[in-house]
Amino acid sequence: MRKADLLDELRSEIGVVSDQCFGQLDRLYQFVCDVLVEKVDVYQSVSIYLTEDEQFQQRFHQGKKLLPEQIPFGEGYFSMAAVRGSVVRERVGLRTMIFVPFYHGHHLLGEIVVVGEPGGLIDDEDVSLFCELGSLFETKVKES
Repeated sequence: MRKADLLDELRSEIGVVSDQCFGQLDRLYQFVCDVLVEKVDVYQSVSIYLTEDEQFQQRFHQGKKLLPEQIPFGEGYFSMAAVRGSVVRERVGLRTMIFVPFYHGHHLLGEIVVVGEPGGLIDDEDVSLFCELGSLFETKVKES
């Protein structure tokens, strides 16, 4: 299957589940982690970190455990993405790491974090999908 078709299929599946998850953000967050790792081989780890007590706390995850469960505010790429208010894509060793913050108004809610396979390609098409997911989460928070 072509990558564009695969990503469109993911958008569709996530959209259907999103419509069924009114008021059930936890279910949507976990589904996103599960389906991304299941369907896209290059996504080795997908996590959703939520903000709690001056730190990012990993609340939802699928794939390999490559990152700590807690990251204090002000440290690393998590805070860089939060301060910028936009996606951060970094190459760390052989892996590509993507950090996408999502907000309620100007309040940071959390971040989607995707870590690629060593040497795997995560390109602009993938990043667009992750940014769309961040926007979806922002919309769902407003609805609940």
